[in-house]
Amino acid sequence: MFFVLLAFTGSAQVSLGNDIVGRWQVVGGEIQTPKAPKGQTSQIEAYKQMFLHSIFVFKSDNNFNLDIQIDELKIQNGHWKYNAASNSYQIQQWADKEKNNSFLMEIVVKKEGDNVYFILPVDELLPAKFKFAFLVKKI
Repeated sequence: MFFVLLAFTGSAQVSLGNDIVGRWQVVGGEIQTPKAPKGQTSQIEAYKQMFLHSIFVFKSDNNFNLDIQIDELKIQNGHWKYNAASNSYQIQQWADKEKNNSFLMEIVVKKEGDNVYFILPVDELLPAKFKFAFLVKKI
Protein backbone atom coordinates (compact mmCIF):
# COMPACT_ATOMS: atom_id res chain seq x y z
CA MET A 1 0.00 0.00 0.00
CA PHE A 2 1.41 3.42 -0.94
CA PHE A 3 0.15 6.73 0.35
CA VAL A 4 0.63 9.96 -1.54
CA LEU A 5 1.31 13.13 0.37
CA LEU A 6 -0.52 16.02 -1.27
CA ALA A 7 -0.28 18.93 1.17
CA PHE A 8 0.32 19.83 4.78
CA THR A 9 -2.49 22.31 5.20
CA GLY A 10 -3.65 22.29 8.79
CA SER A 11 -0.65 20.28 9.96
CA ALA A 12 1.88 21.26 12.57
CA GLN A 13 5.39 20.40 13.58
CA VAL A 14 5.13 18.52 16.84
CA SER A 15 7.12 16.82 19.53
CA LEU A 16 5.70 13.39 20.13
CA GLY A 17 7.23 13.36 23.61
CA ASN A 18 7.53 9.79 24.85
CA ASP A 19 5.30 8.66 21.98
CA ILE A 20 8.34 8.89 19.66
CA VAL A 21 9.67 5.78 21.41
CA GLY A 22 9.03 2.72 19.29
CA ARG A 23 9.48 1.34 15.79
CA TRP A 24 8.29 3.51 12.88
CA GLN A 25 8.05 2.06 9.39
CA VAL A 26 8.06 4.24 6.28
CA VAL A 27 4.95 3.45 4.23
CA GLY A 28 5.05 6.31 1.74
CA GLY A 29 6.69 9.57 0.88
CA GLU A 30 6.82 12.55 -1.40
CA ILE A 31 8.95 15.60 -1.89
CA GLN A 32 7.65 18.40 0.30
CA THR A 33 9.19 21.54 -1.17
CA PRO A 34 10.24 22.83 -3.63
CA LYS A 35 8.93 21.02 -6.67
CA ALA A 36 11.45 18.76 -8.31
CA PRO A 37 13.16 20.21 -11.35
CA LYS A 38 12.81 18.26 -14.56
CA GLY A 39 15.57 15.74 -14.95
CA GLN A 40 15.71 14.83 -11.24
CA THR A 41 12.55 12.77 -11.14
CA SER A 42 14.43 9.45 -11.33
CA GLN A 43 16.82 10.50 -8.54
CA ILE A 44 13.93 11.52 -6.32
CA GLU A 45 12.10 8.27 -7.02
CA ALA A 46 15.26 6.30 -6.17
CA TYR A 47 15.56 8.21 -2.88
CA LYS A 48 11.94 7.47 -2.04
CA GLN A 49 12.36 3.77 -2.86
CA MET A 50 15.54 3.62 -0.76
CA PHE A 51 13.58 4.72 2.34
CA LEU A 52 10.33 2.87 1.61
CA HIS A 53 9.83 0.15 4.26
CA SER A 54 12.77 1.46 6.31
CA ILE A 55 12.35 1.32 10.06
CA PHE A 56 13.31 4.12 12.44
CA VAL A 57 13.76 2.81 16.00
CA PHE A 58 13.65 5.27 18.91
CA LYS A 59 14.38 3.53 22.23
CA SER A 60 13.50 4.85 25.68
CA ASP A 61 17.20 5.07 26.63
CA ASN A 62 17.70 7.44 23.63
CA ASN A 63 19.34 4.73 21.54
CA PHE A 64 18.47 5.03 17.83
CA ASN A 65 18.67 2.62 14.91
CA LEU A 66 17.77 3.06 11.26
CA ASP A 67 17.18 -0.15 9.33
CA ILE A 68 17.36 0.76 5.64
CA GLN A 69 18.11 -1.14 2.42
CA ILE A 70 21.43 0.64 1.80
CA ASP A 71 24.08 -0.62 4.25
CA GLU A 72 26.02 2.66 4.11
CA LEU A 73 22.98 4.54 5.44
CA LYS A 74 22.11 2.15 8.27
CA ILE A 75 22.52 3.53 11.75
CA GLN A 76 23.22 1.16 14.60
CA ASN A 77 23.77 2.30 18.17
CA GLY A 78 22.95 5.90 17.39
CA HIS A 79 21.64 8.46 19.87
CA TRP A 80 18.53 10.63 19.54
CA LYS A 81 17.64 13.82 21.36
CA TYR A 82 14.88 16.36 21.00
CA ASN A 83 15.85 19.95 20.18
CA ALA A 84 13.07 22.28 21.31
CA ALA A 85 14.60 25.28 19.53
CA SER A 86 14.36 23.61 16.11
CA ASN A 87 11.42 21.37 17.07
CA SER A 88 13.32 18.38 15.72
CA TYR A 89 14.84 15.06 16.70
CA GLN A 90 18.58 15.07 16.17
CA ILE A 91 20.34 11.80 15.43
CA GLN A 92 24.02 11.32 16.17
CA GLN A 93 26.56 8.63 16.95
CA TRP A 94 26.23 7.32 20.51
CA ALA A 95 29.83 8.39 21.20
CA ASP A 96 28.84 11.99 20.34
CA LYS A 97 25.74 12.11 22.56
CA GLU A 98 27.18 14.82 24.82
CA LYS A 99 27.97 17.07 21.85
CA ASN A 100 25.59 19.50 20.20
CA ASN A 101 27.31 19.88 16.85
CA SER A 102 27.73 16.43 15.35
CA PHE A 103 24.59 15.01 13.75
CA LEU A 104 23.87 12.26 11.23
CA MET A 105 20.35 13.49 10.49
CA GLU A 106 17.62 15.73 11.77
CA ILE A 107 13.97 14.66 11.75
CA VAL A 108 11.07 17.06 11.98
CA VAL A 109 7.77 15.39 12.88
CA LYS A 110 4.48 16.63 11.46
CA LYS A 111 1.01 15.35 12.22
CA GLU A 112 -1.99 15.64 9.96
CA GLY A 113 -5.02 13.98 11.49
CA ASP A 114 -3.93 10.48 12.43
CA ASN A 115 -0.99 10.53 10.01
CA VAL A 116 2.57 11.10 11.19
CA TYR A 117 5.28 12.32 8.80
CA PHE A 118 9.03 12.40 9.27
CA ILE A 119 10.47 15.35 7.33
CA LEU A 120 14.09 14.83 6.26
CA PRO A 121 16.35 17.20 4.34
CA VAL A 122 18.00 15.42 1.42
CA ASP A 123 20.47 18.02 0.20
CA GLU A 124 23.43 15.67 0.72
CA LEU A 125 21.96 12.98 -1.53
CA LEU A 126 20.40 14.99 -4.34
CA PRO A 127 21.82 17.90 -6.35
CA ALA A 128 19.21 20.40 -5.11
CA LYS A 129 18.02 21.13 -1.59
CA PHE A 130 14.79 19.29 -0.89
CA LYS A 131 12.85 18.12 2.10
CA PHE A 132 11.19 14.77 1.86
CA ALA A 133 8.05 13.92 3.84
CA PHE A 134 7.86 10.25 4.75
CA LEU A 135 4.55 8.87 5.96
CA VAL A 136 5.33 6.57 8.90
CA LYS A 137 3.29 4.12 10.93
CA LYS A 138 4.18 2.83 14.37
CA ILE A 139 4.62 -0.94 14.27
